[in-house]
Amino acid sequence: MKALGMVEVKGFLGAISVADAALKAADVTLLKAEIINGGLTTVELIGDVAAVQAAVEVGTEVAKELNCLIAHHVISRVDAQTEVILSDPEPKSAPEPMEQIEVIEEEIETPDLEEHTGTRQKLETQRVVDLRKQAYKMNLSSLKKSEIKFANKEALIQAIMAEIERSEDEWN
Repeated sequence: MKALGMVEVKGFLGAISVADAALKAADVTLLKAEIINGGLTTVELIGDVAAVQAAVEVGTEVAKELNCLIAHHVISRVDAQTEVILSDPEPKSAPEPMEQIEVIEEEIETPDLEEHTGTRQKLETQRVVDLRKQAYKMNLSSLKKSEIKFANKEALIQAIMAEIERSEDEWN
């Protein structure tokens, strides 16, 4: 039956030293060196009971010399259910990519807006954020709300100007 030996130390240097000494001292296998919060590292060894006890004893002495020993323990016969804890968790599947929203940059034809040059100049001095707010308030027919969210300054100005022109045509 396999035995499990654990030596918990402060710092990665201590863990490397403990693992090296333990592996050289007895015929054991390094299961893993688990890094825990706060700089603690647990070196886990498996093998025959006598070999694991000898390896943990040597590792403990090395950790004491380096003044980094926290705790040590040997479990003689590891139960199958305990091995589940020791095995690495199944790798998580890659996160599903989020649905990307296409940025549609279509050119909006601008009618002659010579009479609206003052309005256009005012719009050009505004920030894109303010133009978007205005576009949302106007409920533009040429841009959907999702398109307004990603539209650049020129597209917003063209859509607002087209909406102004359209509303004037309705009044005439």
